[in-house]
Amino acid sequence: MPQFKDIGVEIQLGQSISHPCWLILIINPSLLLAGTYKPIALFQADKESVQQIKHRLRNILDKIGVDRRLKEFKLSRYDLTCNLYYKHRADVQDRIDIFKKSFPIPHYSVIKFGQYSNSDEQFKGANKHSWTIENKSKSCAFSVYDKSYELEKRHDIKIDEHILRLELRFGRSKITKLTKAKDWESQLIELGSQVENQQHKFLHRLHMMHFDPVSLPELLDRINASKYREKTKKKLRRIAKKANGCVSLAAVQKDCRIKKFEFIKLLGKFEEMETGCISFKS
Repeated sequence: MPQFKDIGVEIQLGQSISHPCWLILIINPSLLLAGTYKPIALFQADKESVQQIKHRLRNILDKIGVDRRLKEFKLSRYDLTCNLYYKHRADVQDRIDIFKKSFPIPHYSVIKFGQYSNSDEQFKGANKHSWTIENKSKSCAFSVYDKSYELEKRHDIKIDEHILRLELRFGRSKITKLTKAKDWESQLIELGSQVENQQHKFLHRLHMMHFDPVSLPELLDRINASKYREKTKKKLRRIAKKANGCVSLAAVQKDCRIKKFEFIKLLGKFEEMETGCISFKS
């Protein structure tokens, strides 16, 4: 039912052998609340905004003749988003390229646009300006992408800002683990208060807490000035030099001949110094 998509609600009908049919509501809360498309607006769930969403959804369901109570619906996906602003588009691309080199997380794999399509060329631009990983159970996914590029290519909207969008997506099983509430309204509010914390946790898992790069000489100076023993500093310097212009941190680990568990510990040392191990390419 596309007639409500312009106001932020897409309605789909699902079917399976065990369930004759069910209703799926895909909601853009910022659009639903504003009544007009807000390209860079981020939704902040609180009691007032959730009540407004509930009221507007009720009106839509009444219009299509669905008398099911909204409380019976389940929250099956929630996107926790963050916008980071940069002076130049190249700065945004630099950060995306750094994320693409991040050390793999167990049970997560890279998801590309059009990976099941025969036309890689069609999705080349989208894949260059974005990076997504998802776990095997599909309960959690993380994306970084050039929001300005996405708006221009998908929506024909040009903005002056250069925005790196960080997006952490939780599926149903992850939502129920992270929230005490059982109803979708309370779950929205709970998750709305966890955006910064959950983003922080995931970036920590990725060892990407600090993804604004410095020059290699500055990075080496920070290592030399650190509290670590000389033996550890030597390993950190080796990683920093190999990571400068590297294909991936997995390749750096292999090239340095450091065991995986030790390499992860050393990445933690860079975090303690409040810096990443990937510097500006020299």
